[in-house]
Amino acid sequence: MEAVRFLVGAILPYLALLVFVFGMVYRIRTWLKLPAPAMTLTPAPPTEGDNKSNVLMETFFFRSLFKGDRGLWLLAWVFHVVLALIFVGHLRVFTNIDALFMGLGMSEQAIQGMSSGAGGAAGIIILITLGVLILRHVAIPRVREITGFADYAALLLIVAIIITGNSMRFGAEHFNLALTHEYFKSLATFGNIMGSPALRNSTFLVHMLLALLLVMFMPFSKILHFGGIFFTHQMIRKH
Repeated sequence: MEAVRFLVGAILPYLALLVFVFGMVYRIRTWLKLPAPAMTLTPAPPTEGDNKSNVLMETFFFRSLFKGDRGLWLLAWVFHVVLALIFVGHLRVFTNIDALFMGLGMSEQAIQGMSSGAGGAAGIIILITLGVLILRHVAIPRVREITGFADYAALLLIVAIIITGNSMRFGAEHFNLALTHEYFKSLATFGNIMGSPALRNSTFLVHMLLALLLVMFMPFSKILHFGGIFFTHQMIRKH
């Protein structure tokens, strides 16, 4: 078990960071090398400002999807918004963002209550939306035809991450946030990582393993569509 803790807790985080950085560099270089198509969408935006506005509307509000399938749009939009909230909530794990909230006049108890309420709700909502998305991939023939093994693997990996995260939040023994601060501080400063009590929690260890696998998988998967949209829409919509 000690070897597993060492691999997941002390080696894999640095390896995942390297794979992610080099993977992102590779993907960005690939996007930059894509040839600009001769065709444009009609009607094309009259100005560059309108072009950028179109990209932002597509990125944050999924305008094309809204026009094509409003049921899927609602599902996808809720999923992405909740995912963004979960990411922001995890800043408490890596940083001292609580100090910012306290500077705005919030008490420590209020911050914890907000985190527990919003984080708990987000964990449940995103699990439900993921379940519906997976069911849609399986049940609708035209969607099933264009869904590959990597797509199912990514969805199931995210489901496993959410389930282990919810287990730490709703489980009989609620995971102490201070332990994660200590652990990630050790990672950042190359301190006594193996001495961190967080690595003694098996659920946290599994959650970390799954999350790190997702980080390494991300640059090479469709999960990165959020980044690619800035390149593809800019090229297609410009004159």
